[in-house]
Amino acid sequence: MSGINAEYMGYFFAKMSGWDQYINGMIMNKQLPDGTWLQSVVQEAAIVSFDGVLLAVTPGFELKTYDYDIQVDDVNKKSVKVDEKEIFLALAKEGNSKASEAGIRINNVKYMLASYNPDMKLAYLSKAKGGACIMCTKSVIVYAAYSTDLKMSNGVAQSAGTCNNAVDSVAQLLISNGA
Repeated sequence: MSGINAEYMGYFFAKMSGWDQYINGMIMNKQLPDGTWLQSVVQEAAIVSFDGVLLAVTPGFELKTYDYDIQVDDVNKKSVKVDEKEIFLALAKEGNSKASEAGIRINNVKYMLASYNPDMKLAYLSKAKGGACIMCTKSVIVYAAYSTDLKMSNGVAQSAGTCNNAVDSVAQLLISNGA
């Protein structure tokens, strides 16, 4: 996978503080031949501590707690508690997709676990018309989601490849810097 080049990240280190530069690295993560940056690569992104603190997020991203009705049979429903932070952490750290009876829910969106690599602590998720990628570094969890209904700045739909590349690039950069 291609990474974020040092010049690009250096620009954001100079302009921003804290974790926000890494979120921007996921949103704009590839320099085009004309020198501009490909933008809107992911729908949403987050960097989360291992205890669930949101260190940096795109606007509107939250890990919520709420009640959700699941279908028990053809007629009956059952209300279950959804703790998205608990679900997110169990999935990222252990690949546990059974942390909630309501399944994998992140930012009030239902996902399915497509694959999990325990050695890399890397999860690929799918949803209707999109998906997400989650990867752990030594100290944080890097997350991004994409929607095929959304277009990147080059007019091409967001995709699993660009989302996964964005997460991998930022996670590898963090790992190489000890995070």
